[in-house]
Amino acid sequence: MLRKMVAELIFLNPNDLNRGSAELIERDFEVNFLEDWIDDYSGAVWVEAWTLSELDDSSFLHWVQTIVEPVGGDVVEAGYA
Repeated sequence: MLRKMVAELIFLNPNDLNRGSAELIERDFEVNFLEDWIDDYSGAVWVEAWTLSELDDSSFLHWVQTIVEPVGGDVVEAGYA
């Protein structure tokens, strides 16, 4: 059964944001940039991404991490929405 899953992500380098978002969108994620969550000092940017999936929480977190880690992102939280 498909469930809505959400992941909160951080990109420490804002230059990685576009590549990371593109990778997620290619895999049918909706991506929401959290404009209020931009670190004024480091430039780190937080993103919320969601999709429909049959994965459990742990598998979903691992899957999202494999998508964003190579492009400079990290998963802060992930699971059922």
